[in-house]
Amino acid sequence: MDPDAINELIKAAPAIAKGAAAVGAAIPFTAIVKRMLGPAADELAEMWRDQVRMYRYERQLKCVKKAERMAEEAGFTPQAVPPKILFPLLEGASFEEDDNLHNMWAALLANAASPQDAPEIRPAFIATLRQMAPDEAGVLNWLYQNDFSDGCYTQLGEMRDVYYCQFAHHNSHYKAFAAAVTMRWSPYSTGFCEECLSTLEVLRLIHLDTTPGSGDVCSLTFWGYRFITACRPPKPKE
Repeated sequence: MDPDAINELIKAAPAIAKGAAAVGAAIPFTAIVKRMLGPAADELAEMWRDQVRMYRYERQLKCVKKAERMAEEAGFTPQAVPPKILFPLLEGASFEEDDNLHNMWAALLANAASPQDAPEIRPAFIATLRQMAPDEAGVLNWLYQNDFSDGCYTQLGEMRDVYYCQFAHHNSHYKAFAAAVTMRWSPYSTGFCEECLSTLEVLRLIHLDTTPGSGDVCSLTFWGYRFITACRPPKPKE
């Protein structure tokens, strides 16, 4: 990919988006539905496939444009992104509706195109980001921003406070609660935070230590630190 790599990728994006047709083809038209729709069934199915294609194309295009801006701000000329990373990455970004997570997809693309950072971008980062929920991403970014890198810890009580003050609103079930902080210790509301932390632990992004005498702490693992670094905008050259 030449110095105009990002712009060329934008031009090629419509061809990339054609793969979304398979999603539309999966729309289930039962015999009853087909009888209800009659001759219009095929036309409606094609229309819905077009809408899926356009939505995914739009999200891919925004991801590429964000990555282009990040590369410009970091002051480097993008290089070729290996297809093994490029196409799964764009596919993942095409389904992401949350803006914060979409920005992480764009940052991952920008880092993968960076001559300096590309060797550190693992294909497994894509699979991890696909499984990420907005509150989980928020927790990881908070840990990173507050210098809780590998080997540094924060009390789970503090983490729960931060979760309900900053991230709980991302969970649609939790929106029913008007007073998040005051209710954080009830068994039902606490479950959302515990689910978030448990998922991050299953993904090996954080380590939870609740053994007696540990003080109930959590920390970013080395993998978690590398992952969240790869999903943040590349830093300008020093």
